[in-house]
Amino acid sequence: MSRLIATIEKIERVDNLHLVTFLCCGEVLKMVSLELGERMRVGTRVVLGCKPTAVAVAKIKEGESLDQTLSYTNQIAVKVEKIQQGELLASVMLSFGAASLEAIVTAESIDRLQLEEGEHVTALIKVSELSIVEVLDD
Repeated sequence: MSRLIATIEKIERVDNLHLVTFLCCGEVLKMVSLELGERMRVGTRVVLGCKPTAVAVAKIKEGESLDQTLSYTNQIAVKVEKIQQGELLASVMLSFGAASLEAIVTAESIDRLQLEEGEHVTALIKVSELSIVEVLDD
């Protein structure tokens, strides 16, 4: 599981549904939650968790944007640090700022995207795939 240190920037609530906005290494991330503990307030530092199988990778051409073509709210500009490719799956280590994130994708996707270490791509995470795994501030 990838672990990202973030600070809560905003909490929106409708009934029991919460949309939480975080700042992590200069990137804005959002998470949806049905339950949010009373300790969660704007300014609280937390560790976010995300399964590597929940991270998608998109490679776009310079000058293009995914913002208006995908429903993914979390679109993070990342650098490909390392690719470990197996016969069926590949582990792709991504970084942004001081944070790192792992994506598990098919080996076919690596070939189709012609993904290479050192290049910049976009990591995509659905808001329902992020979770708070630890509260750093009391």
